[in-house]
Amino acid sequence: MAKEKKQKQIHLEEITALTKELFHAHYAGDLERWFDYLCPDSIYLGTGEPMLFGGSAIREHFKGFEGRAVDVVSEEYYPVPLGETAAQVCGQIAVRSRHNQLGAVNCFTIGWRLIGGELKMVHQHNSYEYTQPDIEGERSILKMDMNTTRFVRNLLLEQPVGRRIAFPSGNQTVYVNPYTILYAKSRDKRTELVCVDRVVSCNYIYRELKERLPEVFYPLRRGYLVNTLYIVALRRFEAELISGISIPIPALTYTQVKKGQAMPVLIHTGPQRRKSLRDFPLRLLVEGSAPKPL
Repeated sequence: MAKEKKQKQIHLEEITALTKELFHAHYAGDLERWFDYLCPDSIYLGTGEPMLFGGSAIREHFKGFEGRAVDVVSEEYYPVPLGETAAQVCGQIAVRSRHNQLGAVNCFTIGWRLIGGELKMVHQHNSYEYTQPDIEGERSILKMDMNTTRFVRNLLLEQPVGRRIAFPSGNQTVYVNPYTILYAKSRDKRTELVCVDRVVSCNYIYRELKERLPEVFYPLRRGYLVNTLYIVALRRFEAELISGISIPIPALTYTQVKKGQAMPVLIHTGPQRRKSLRDFPLRLLVEGSAPKPL
């Protein structure tokens, strides 16, 4: 990239347009545009990511990111002057996946500063909130084709018989086999249980629910408890459950699992489990595509 002209003053219109350009390039997988504006003073903070100090550390952490097949749904950018040589751009950008309609809203703050007459990004804070469609019929319960049915049947046959948990749901009590729950998520001051065959609204808050579920449930991301028995693949930014259900996860979670620091249920499967699910081995797959059950 050619050297930027020496500047004496930050122009708000310029950094606003540049911030927008860099976000769009980032989602398209072109990180070099972003990297060009980093410097030794740059700091990055993001949901589920480690704090990164310095342009070299940021580049090293994100060098494997190849972009996301997403559409930008909406975006807002608000420049804030901090003097002649510094400014911030705050706002939010909402994107939606082209594959599974999962969405994310990123509330961001970007700090810009003139250093030696060159424009540099010295601070970036991304706060992500993930969303899923709530339209009836689009909730992420299983599509029960023959292969999925066999997988679920074999999985349930090896679990303790007759164990059900009572969950308060509105003005009634619902009894659910915990091993039929794909994942649970926090929703306002309640929780939602996404099961094999239904979605149950539960009166428990996230902490109360976590105390009652068996150890196979793991907090893959904030506000979520995922049944690791149903995970068939784990990639840098998402976990794939049986039947193609995807749950976005922080890159830090992926890194911890890859290093064997999390989810021992997935990494250490006993002989009995492998034998009973020999037709559908549950593997921890990193990178690449996950195979469907045979």
